[in-house]
Amino acid sequence: MTIQPVILIGGKGKRLGKDKVFLSFENTLLLERTYRLFKESFKEEPLFIGRGVLPYPYKIIPDSIPGIGPIGGLFTALTYTNKDFIFLAACDMPFINKNLLSYMKNMLNTNVDIYIPYFDNGMIEPLFAFYNRRLISLVKEQIKIEDYKLRSLLNTASVQFLSESEIESIDPDFLTFFNVNTKSDFEKAQELLSDKVR
Repeated sequence: MTIQPVILIGGKGKRLGKDKVFLSFENTLLLERTYRLFKESFKEEPLFIGRGVLPYPYKIIPDSIPGIGPIGGLFTALTYTNKDFIFLAACDMPFINKNLLSYMKNMLNTNVDIYIPYFDNGMIEPLFAFYNRRLISLVKEQIKIEDYKLRSLLNTASVQFLSESEIESIDPDFLTFFNVNTKSDFEKAQELLSDKVR
């Protein structure tokens, strides 16, 4: 089984006041932190997909259908690679737990279309999930009818859920799913990082 890690670059960071691509923690770009972690965790070279320009030496693969959100990034990834699965993640997650990622890799059922975190309140995290390459026709059809919600894929795809209790056993504070969307999120992330260093 082969897995292609993909980091989605998107969103103009309006609430943040700056492009997320240039977010930096401890003198390291956030996208670089994610890239390094994925390079350690997967055999395949991580890909950046989305819009914009990345700092050297990173290169971005532009969305084949721009302006439709993460589903456009997933579609681009599915058409770009011939790997069995795509692991899709957002570029604004500073606390991805490597052990949780390893656990998901080990638990992945190769017969399913999607392996995705599911929380007790009914929420899911589609931007920290595995997508089978055979989803390409389903994704294409969904885009065709202008349904751009990744969640809608769960209605027709075969799905394996990562439960909240499984997540909690490895990442008790659920920090993997912390996103930097606002200035206060960025400040909170910096505080959490400094606490970890102490």
